[in-house]
Amino acid sequence: MSPNGTFDLAALFAERGLDLATLGAAYLVFMLTAVLTAAGFYTARSQLVISPNRGSRDYGIYVSSALAALLIAIVLENESLPKGSATLHYAIAPQIVALLSVHVWISYRLEPWLVTLGAAATAATIVVGAVLGLATDLLGPAYWIALALLGGLLAFLWWKAISTQRAFVHASSIYMASKETLGTAVAPQKPWLGLPQWVGLVAASVSLGVANSLLQGRGLEELPAVDVAAESGLLLFVTALVCAVPAGAYWVMRKAWMPELTRFVWLAWLVIGFALTYGNYLTSLTQA
Repeated sequence: MSPNGTFDLAALFAERGLDLATLGAAYLVFMLTAVLTAAGFYTARSQLVISPNRGSRDYGIYVSSALAALLIAIVLENESLPKGSATLHYAIAPQIVALLSVHVWISYRLEPWLVTLGAAATAATIVVGAVLGLATDLLGPAYWIALALLGGLLAFLWWKAISTQRAFVHASSIYMASKETLGTAVAPQKPWLGLPQWVGLVAASVSLGVANSLLQGRGLEELPAVDVAAESGLLLFVTALVCAVPAGAYWVMRKAWMPELTRFVWLAWLVIGFALTYGNYLTSLTQA
């Protein structure tokens, strides 16, 4: 709101570091990444063989989860910290959303060209981000961690689903030994987790509740059991709520429980736990 009580969209954007210069620079970064993505895509299509197997799908899921966590961190920093002190910027959010969309698509539709596009976009993002970080001081630690994680996931994809055309032609099988998928049927899922999974989730949630209390400035000897239990219960409740929506929708559409529900629950728990912990960390910074 402006001083005279009217809504000022330009001022709202400016408070979050979104001015014409920043948006213009972000647009140039986006276009450079798009050009490198196109070059990498056509090069990979002519030189590499992509296997649209389970490894490719896992790659899409893990990259989507990492990018979703980064988007959550951007929102939390810019809305929780004092104006101008955030190290993550809204201007880069459109590029993250575009990369996230491609990898969500990969996790649902395994096509060689789509996996190649996602890998090329990830590689281009890493190259542009690394050059930008080395040439300027615009990239904070969170960006470097994200780039390193994307690089690790790209290496995972190479190990699981990518071969050179020369290796493919000279292989004794049409599949590389380390990348062959046997196509085993996925066991029917149930809408509840087994005892080991619940024990793991509860233990991890309690540990995260303790960590959140420590981030709020409390010592180990003064941790309130009620607050830790409330943090853990909130994390488990939100995780169950988030997982119930796609699992229920899957059942309505296909009259079967969503495959690999256990892994989806853990991925949701990681993203939600990261959001809660990062939010508590930022709150502790503002109170310091």
